[in-house]
Amino acid sequence: MKRLTMALLTAVVALGGPPLICHRIEIGNAKSLPWSGGDGWNGIVANYDRAKLTADTLALLTPDAPLPLRMETLRRAALYAVSDQRLTEEIALRLAARVLDSDAANAMAWFDAGYYVETVRQAALVYQWNMLSADEKANWKIRVGLQGIDGKKWVQRAARLGGKGVDAVLPKLSD
Repeated sequence: MKRLTMALLTAVVALGGPPLICHRIEIGNAKSLPWSGGDGWNGIVANYDRAKLTADTLALLTPDAPLPLRMETLRRAALYAVSDQRLTEEIALRLAARVLDSDAANAMAWFDAGYYVETVRQAALVYQWNMLSADEKANWKIRVGLQGIDGKKWVQRAARLGGKGVDAVLPKLSD
């Protein structure tokens, strides 16, 4: 089992790290959270006011937002939030509240909540696998994911509810 775990870890690192964190989603000119250009995976804008992160994230996740935009917005939100455990949890709670406040069949509300939880889980792996510079590691407060929450089940529910394109995302989620 230990050899299998090491082989899988090596494969993920060789491919560039956890896919929900390290692989940007192409959104063209669509509006998302502020991001610097370039080819890197972490383009957070240092002077972005993180006090607005939760509200900005929720505002971008409109009912008609396409799946790639949702995924990239949630990826960016997780990367902005990794320096503040409280902020990470606030976003997760607000996304979960949207599920509870909406029609039970709102596939994309289920998707957003589950995908964010899984993205935070993978952000914790970035720290654990020592994929950060010393400065990045000092500011990276997410050491473990959101404990006890299985976001993959929520994304699976979104797929069962007919969320367009959600099935294709499932292989990228943690087991």
